[in-house]
Amino acid sequence: MVDTLSPGVRASSGEARALLLLDQLPGVGPRAIGALVETFGSAELALKARRSLFARVAGDRAARVRGAPELQNRVDQGLALGARLGMRVVTWSQPTYPSDLLRLADPPPVLFLRGPGEFTDGAVAVVGSRRCTTRAKDLARKIAQALSARGVSVVSGMALGVDAAAHAGALEGAGATVAVVGRGADAPYPASHRRLFSAILERGLVVSEFLPGTPPLPHHFPRRNRVMAALARAIVVVEAGRRSGALITVEHALDLGRDVWAVPGPIDTPSCDGSNQLLAEGAVPLVSIRRFLREAGAGEDTVQARLPGVAHAGAREVPVRDTLAEPERRLLKSLHDGPLHVDQLAARSGVGAPTAMALLVRLELRGLVEQMPGLRFRVARAA
Repeated sequence: MVDTLSPGVRASSGEARALLLLDQLPGVGPRAIGALVETFGSAELALKARRSLFARVAGDRAARVRGAPELQNRVDQGLALGARLGMRVVTWSQPTYPSDLLRLADPPPVLFLRGPGEFTDGAVAVVGSRRCTTRAKDLARKIAQALSARGVSVVSGMALGVDAAAHAGALEGAGATVAVVGRGADAPYPASHRRLFSAILERGLVVSEFLPGTPPLPHHFPRRNRVMAALARAIVVVEAGRRSGALITVEHALDLGRDVWAVPGPIDTPSCDGSNQLLAEGAVPLVSIRRFLREAGAGEDTVQARLPGVAHAGAREVPVRDTLAEPERRLLKSLHDGPLHVDQLAARSGVGAPTAMALLVRLELRGLVEQMPGLRFRVARAA
């Protein structure tokens, strides 16, 4: 079972704490922890092993400091912080640990989980560069909304740019979102994402392999990327430069046999160089969200048309316009005045901007509206 930490109670009766102590040792990461557990039978037994035997696996430096009081205090303080914030903790030996993570060469020994969400089969990772174009943010949000509208969980890393847009889009649909973070799950990173972090905690799940209170260090983010790749059955790269961390996620995804999709970008835009190179190397081009949803197995929602302009009810074809709810009808009517921003449409239709955005995505998937750059919409030419 997943343990819920409570003050004064150590996770998993000591094994999780022992794993975290091993993770604090210099030169010891998930691979070395795995070797220690395999050699001695458990993390607790590894910490009690003779120093010479421990050093053969973990190195002399780690053996010298494994019992240091400051390391024990750091772990205990982190666990206490997790308890105060209501985090759950799961170790790699528990049945609730995501089995796909065990396919990694270096699975995280411990996960801290915060929020009401759960791991789900069929999740899709939507990733990309921090420094991206407005077009990329719009597309990430749109793709995530379409997935979420079908109950598909969207995984991303809560970074600036594409990641944040993907989480925001997923929260506007019916599905959940999973944020895998490169620091402790006690605080958002970057700090400017405080509101997004709070929104994810209300409906989704924040995942970290790092002890609560751990700061965001550069080498944490490649570790985070491998977790994102393992938790998703497909990866969508919306926009990535040649040195984007999203490409690290793709490398892990390919090692795991995941499908990789990439959105084509202008060849004269440096922030698209990496994602365009993925296409040249065999990634699947994402040129239609409808086609992507179909081919990625996300299915259709109950009112999406199989062909533009027509929804199907049993053997009888029903015009899509006849299936619209009143807010959707008002949105469509407003669009006949010309392209409008989502905020203008929300004001005219009397709904909040997030609701308007979710409805507009559904209208687009039914072939009735088209999205333009800058979150502006117009009536689809074929509608």
